[in-house]
Amino acid sequence: MKKIIFLFISVFFFIGCTTNKEEISKKTEVIQAFFIANNNIYVIGDLNSYQFSSSKSEDVQHFINFLNSKDMKAFKEAHIDRIEKNSEDNKIKAFISIELDSEKLTEKERQSLFNKPDVYKSSQGNPDLFFGISHGELVKLQNKDEILMKGKLSKPLKTNFIEYKNTRGFDRGPDAPSPGLLAAFTVGAIVVIPLAIISLPFQAIDSLSN
Repeated sequence: MKKIIFLFISVFFFIGCTTNKEEISKKTEVIQAFFIANNNIYVIGDLNSYQFSSSKSEDVQHFINFLNSKDMKAFKEAHIDRIEKNSEDNKIKAFISIELDSEKLTEKERQSLFNKPDVYKSSQGNPDLFFGISHGELVKLQNKDEILMKGKLSKPLKTNFIEYKNTRGFDRGPDAPSPGLLAAFTVGAIVVIPLAIISLPFQAIDSLSN
């Protein structure tokens, strides 16, 4: 048993020591809109627009399921901890916390939430749920201005947009790519989102078509 534990720790230590995230750039991103359409999550920021597809990532579907659940009746506040872009494959990750108002939940609902992983207690004693969504991409929303006119967040969410590369102990050297080269990226598909199919989980209305 001790040998198994030691092997596990050794593997974990080896991976942790040889693979690291090296930050290339860090910018302030202000999120102006956050919505669901076609079972995808879309985020509009001052720097970029982002798409997270449920067909590419189970954690995106898990987050959408929560946003559509009865627990959101107690929604109090959303916070985007950070948005990360891997400069090697341009994939996007976002880390989001949702605080619920305990007064709008029954005791049974509160206990059920606190028994789940990645649910913490906020400074006010409320359930604070943490989500990580992955396999996102940068997109260009052709009707971005139209969406912002009708679905802009009443209180924009400020976060950090971080570009990074994965580094290993053996790949540091004079031939390693420069941060400037890795920071270059292209925007993905041009997307048009019909207003009628958009739902706004962080606002008091169900859809833009109402």
